[in-house]
Amino acid sequence: MALFFKKSGIAENRIENSGRWPVRLTQFQLIDDYEFPATNFPEIFFVQEGNFLHETEAGTQAVREGVAMMVNPGHRHTVKQPDEVVITRVRFLPEWLAKEYEIIMRSPDVLSLFFDQSWFRHPRDENLHVFTTRGDGASRVRSELEYLRGLLRDKRHLEPITRVSVLKLMMLLADEYRRFWRGVSEIEILPEAAHALDEIEDCIHRAEPFDPTAMSRGGFEKRAIEQAFGELTGMTMVDYAQRRRVFHAASHLLTTHEEPRRISKALGWATTGEFTKQFEAVFDIPPSVYREKFGVPAEKVTEVEGE
Repeated sequence: MALFFKKSGIAENRIENSGRWPVRLTQFQLIDDYEFPATNFPEIFFVQEGNFLHETEAGTQAVREGVAMMVNPGHRHTVKQPDEVVITRVRFLPEWLAKEYEIIMRSPDVLSLFFDQSWFRHPRDENLHVFTTRGDGASRVRSELEYLRGLLRDKRHLEPITRVSVLKLMMLLADEYRRFWRGVSEIEILPEAAHALDEIEDCIHRAEPFDPTAMSRGGFEKRAIEQAFGELTGMTMVDYAQRRRVFHAASHLLTTHEEPRRISKALGWATTGEFTKQFEAVFDIPPSVYREKFGVPAEKVTEVEGE
């Protein structure tokens, strides 16, 4: 493929980056061992060419062309003894996809692959997934990766089409994962938990405070809702609602020039100070720093006194 350096020209490990946050794509061309350190972001790896030994904390396995690896935050892994390997990696910010609630929540395969930690911040055992893709599935994944790379090279990382491309890639891989993963490949979302999730999301869109005692039960028992929700997320409904509201705010910071105080008001915070406090509790940095680091730089707005 024209995307890659010729094999005969690879004399050392090469790394080529495309795009910037909230999504970045990297091509790795490896002839020597290479360690991928633990990160704070979900990562998608797809082996374009070659074969190698893949070492993780759980052990080592042989990996070849056509294999996909999904890595949730916090885990290191290493490529060893690579035979002229080409790997594509996609890293993204989960909060960037906060508005794609319907797509992700209705696709448990995708949810289990990418959001068991980063969507709910609830640790699970399946933190690294390695699976083989079918011939036709592999070609679709390659095509979508090439398309995404083109968008990022054209600096279209903040456009909706790029977000759609990432979601399509996730769906393609989730389909392959369900077919070739030997372990649990879905997160079971009980109807009681799904009802609570929907109620919370609607509350956020209405910019209203979430009160579980005033929430519609949808015909379910209060205790059943609380139990199903806790088992799925490891959180109370109040804590989850607060985190989701912050994720929606982060999405605005990533893709718009809205001032934090306007975002705060639009999403239902009583004060900008409370918004900032809750945002820092989730991301460890204030909204202005988050935007500067990951999203659209804040514009300096001069307000006329009295307006």
